[in-house]
Amino acid sequence: MIILKQYFVLVITLFVISGCGKGDKNSTDNKSSDQKTEIIQGSEQTDNNSSGQTEVIEIKLPTMQCGTCKKNIEGAVKKMDGIEEINVVVKEKVAKVKYDKSKTDLNKIESVIVSAGYQANDKPANKEAYDKLDDCCKIGGHDK
Repeated sequence: MIILKQYFVLVITLFVISGCGKGDKNSTDNKSSDQKTEIIQGSEQTDNNSSGQTEVIEIKLPTMQCGTCKKNIEGAVKKMDGIEEINVVVKEKVAKVKYDKSKTDLNKIESVIVSAGYQANDKPANKEAYDKLDDCCKIGGHDK
């Protein structure tokens, strides 16, 4: 009976150990694939992993305040034709966007963000859309 318990503990331990680190491997793979794509602030860059139709840009979002802003911006941009990927980084106040340049461009992406109520690079936010944002998404909204 003691041998059976030891065997069971050994099997469980091996199972747990073999499962550990798989998430780390995936996150490392994601980091390395992110590093393959060079992001140029406010300008366009061809992604070397594509057929020449994919562009990767970084858009400054100086009026973005919180996670709700991130959700709003990502949701608006994802609805656009040609958007392959968007990642808004709240702490850095930027959006990293990968898109098909035959279907859209930087100006159109900025316009969608502006229409959602946020500044995009040097384009000011649409006032009516900004006024409709949650208080937490407005400048100084976290101070209230």
